[in-house]
Amino acid sequence: MDDRVDQEIAERPWHVALFSWESWTRRGLFIVAAIATGAAALFFNLADRLSVTFRGFLLKGEVLAGLQVDPNWGAWIAVGLSVFGMWLAMTLRDRYFQGTQGTGIPQVMASLDVDADDPLRGHMLSWRIAVGKALLLMIGIYAGATIGREGPSVHVGACLIYLMGGWGHFPSWAVQRGLILAGGAAGIAAAFNAPVAGTVFAIEEIGRSFDKKNVGLIMLAVAVACTACWVYLGDYVFYGKLNPSLTSPAQWLVIVPIAAVAGFLGGCFSRGVVASTVWVNRTLRQHRVAIPVLLGLGLGGLGFFSDGASYGSGYEQALAILRSETEMPWFYPLVKAGGNFISLISGIPGGLFDPSFSVGASMGQLAAPIFPGVDARAISMIAMTAYFTGVVRSPITSVVILLEMTTARDMAMPLFMTAVIAYEASKLICKTSIYEALADIFLEDLRARNSEQKTAG
Repeated sequence: MDDRVDQEIAERPWHVALFSWESWTRRGLFIVAAIATGAAALFFNLADRLSVTFRGFLLKGEVLAGLQVDPNWGAWIAVGLSVFGMWLAMTLRDRYFQGTQGTGIPQVMASLDVDADDPLRGHMLSWRIAVGKALLLMIGIYAGATIGREGPSVHVGACLIYLMGGWGHFPSWAVQRGLILAGGAAGIAAAFNAPVAGTVFAIEEIGRSFDKKNVGLIMLAVAVACTACWVYLGDYVFYGKLNPSLTSPAQWLVIVPIAAVAGFLGGCFSRGVVASTVWVNRTLRQHRVAIPVLLGLGLGGLGFFSDGASYGSGYEQALAILRSETEMPWFYPLVKAGGNFISLISGIPGGLFDPSFSVGASMGQLAAPIFPGVDARAISMIAMTAYFTGVVRSPITSVVILLEMTTARDMAMPLFMTAVIAYEASKLICKTSIYEALADIFLEDLRARNSEQKTAG
């Protein structure tokens, strides 16, 4: 849409803008797309919950649909599912769903870097990609991949709102950025029931800039998508209502070492993922079967030797830690981070929010005995914020999302201090944020593939 049409929309009388059929069609399409985004996030949520039951069936001898499996056999079945699932997801992705690879957030960021009329955008935002993202995420979840749901929720949300917006007469600024940002924000918000964090993340990380024109679209999409989830789940708090706090000035000193160490480790993880993704992408062209099988064996091996601790998003473990209901083994953060590392470099759809929070929570639990007298839940929240900030380099989002997911108001200032220290510690080892680096890799590979296809044609 050119500037002349934008000007015509802006100059319409208020009653035309408010009551015209065109305006109501535009609003209706946007709301339907936002509801669909919330429904997609809800579907991913329920699928993730059911996968926990499925793993209990395989690994703990729990009854499922009247069936029961010996855990000794179930552990081997889980390894086989990891290998087969990794091969299947990577093969389907490369043959039928190119553009669905990765968490989804880098792909949405990359789509903002090209013009609305650039054919490349169609390779990042399409109905085929939305369907493929959902399908491949399901395969990954039940194969035991260590992945979260938020990245695919962002990508699917951006596809839905952007594509349905194409049926209405939106101004050019909305088509270029606003609809995509709104979809991404709605996906994050609905995935965690965190509307403020979804809005902040869209501005801080996905958009990487602030434009007042887009704020209204983002907030409306977030509100509608979250409401769509509330209809089924209710207005829940992701990790439950917590009230930890640091009760004396001396206790605030624990922030410095935990934030510095966890933030630095998060930066190391981020740098490792980026470097290894480049290697996997390059090597996969010559070894279409060997690479997926090796990655699947690595994923299954971690699950086998950790008694299933590495499988899944890690939400259940983080929740139990924050509620002081369990003591995770010392190796848990290693195997969970290892599983997330393998899953991310494979390029199968899946996010890193949940696994990162789980790794951080377990780091805090390990550190708690070093600081007697300090609430262990507060230490876990500090470590969660620090590690997540180190990985994604989005400090404002890190603080806001933890506060929304726990309602721990007394932890606001400690978490702000944590995020600042962790951010600086991460920068020592990782100069570019993981999402920006992966977006650049994805866009470069996409352009190279398109150029090869044009040459071959």
